Parts: sequence; C-alpha cells; structure tokens
Amino acid sequence: MPGIEDICSKFLVKQFCLDDVAKKKNATLLPSTFDNGVDIARQVAEEAAASYEKRRKRVNIDLPEHGYDNSLTGFGEKNLRSFLGGNYEPLLKLIVDGKIKGVAAIVGCSNLAAGGHDVFTAGLTKELIENDILVLSAGCTSGGLANLGFMSPQAAESAGNNLRQVCQSLNIPPVLNFGPCLGIGRLEEVATALARALNVDLPQLPLVLSAPQWLEEQALADGCFALALGLPLHLSLPPFITGSELVTRVLTENLVELTGGKVIIDGDVKSAAAQLVEIISQKRTALKI
Repeated sequence: MPGIEDICSKFLVKQFCLDDVAKKKNATLLPSTFDNGVDIARQVAEEAAASYEKRRKRVNIDLPEHGYDNSLTGFGEKNLRSFLGGNYEPLLKLIVDGKIKGVAAIVGCSNLAAGGHDVFTAGLTKELIENDILVLSAGCTSGGLANLGFMSPQAAESAGNNLRQVCQSLNIPPVLNFGPCLGIGRLEEVATALARALNVDLPQLPLVLSAPQWLEEQALADGCFALALGLPLHLSLPPFITGSELVTRVLTENLVELTGGKVIIDGDVKSAAAQLVEIISQKRTALKI
C-alpha cells in the first residue's frame, strides 16, 4: 500500500514483511516458511501487542467525525438465522409481502478510479435502500458504509417506506455487515437457504450482486463466484476482458443462458441502481410475488 510507511511512522505502527518479494521501507523482514510459520506468527503477535501498548501511551487519536459508534456489525448466516428465530421464514415473508423487495450484496474494494473513495459504493447503496432493497455488505465496502452511518439503526430513515418500517421494528440497519470479502460464502449460504425454502433455483431469486469499485483479485474471485451461481453482477469499471469481443459477449450476454448470471458494466450510480432494481422487479414478477 503506497504511502503507508509515513502513516505507520506517525502512529507508531510496526511493520513486518513475511516475504522479501514484498519488502517495504522501515519494515522488519521475517521470512516465513511452512516449518517456522507458528514461531513467526507468535513473534508478530507478541510484538504487535507490545506496539499497541506503547502506541496507546504516546499517540492520541481523536477523530470524532470519523465513524459511527452505534454501527451494528458482525452479521453472518448463523446469527442472522438465529436472530430470525432459527430459520429464514420471517425474511421470506417480508420479501414475499413486498416489505423487502429484494436483496443486494455490495462487496469488494474501494477504487479511486471509480469516482473517488467509496463514492460510488455509497451512492449505489443509498439508491438501493431507498427502493426497499436490503443491502448485505462484505469486504472493504463495509468499512466505508459503516463510516458513513449506513450500518447504524438510525440509517433506516434513509430507506424506502417499507424497508424503513422493517428496520425500525427490528432495530436493525438497512445495510448488514457480513464480514470480509473472502467470506462471501456466507452470502451464498443465505441465498441457498432462501432458494431452498422457496423451492426455486438461485438465479430465480430477487438477488443481485455488485462489486462497484473492485480493485483486488479477491473482488474478481467473488464476481466469478456470483456468476457461476447464476447471479447478476454489476461493476462500475470493466474487467480486463474488453480486448476480446467473444469474452465480452459471453459474460455480458450469453452467460444468462448458461448459468443465469451476467456482467453489467455501468459507471453511473443512478443508472446502475435502476438496472439492479429492474432486475429484482422482473424476478419478483416471474416468482409471482
């Protein structure tokens, strides 16, 4: 991460590199192998704890404008099901009754090339919750959305009338944090449970996915996973496929006939949101709900 050295120096954060391929300025090189992995991990943990204690005594960090103390995070497929009473029937009923029109998974990174740090992610999320679509967030999008207050119960005020009532009655935010981007399997477990309860296939669900400001390879892996499951995938920036007309056509058009999924490239917040809302509406119509 370019520039992190100065930040670490200012806030007394110790840096370690576990491979000389990624050696950085001011970082301690601790070559890690399969044989010494446990010892290296223990050393890093001990030094991190000592650094934390030292930092708290000497570095005063007071950023009242950054973050929300009442953000509600840490959702997952297990505690969500437990919260709903042990099954997803209450969520299904809300979707069938139209209180929640559908679910959008907003995952992945932040990318300055996609309109500014978290700008597109926040804008898209705002548009979706205004349309009564519950948002599940995973990965770096979670940090940005939490800092902007989307994960506080009070954010229900920004949601559409139906979703607002649901969130206020349950005292939950309209955006639920589902952990890291590599934990996207948690989202798949929820989707699979909903599909099983409705006795439909995954592509039939009123469920969409967006990695609006993707940057890292993990986001591409998440996107491929979603397409393989048959889910629509929105990206604000095109992946590295546009040099091939065949690959572009397969992913943006033909894939629907193969898995049910497709790639949607749209760099405009309102236009992208409108497309995702329309897809959810079409899937609801097909399910006759």
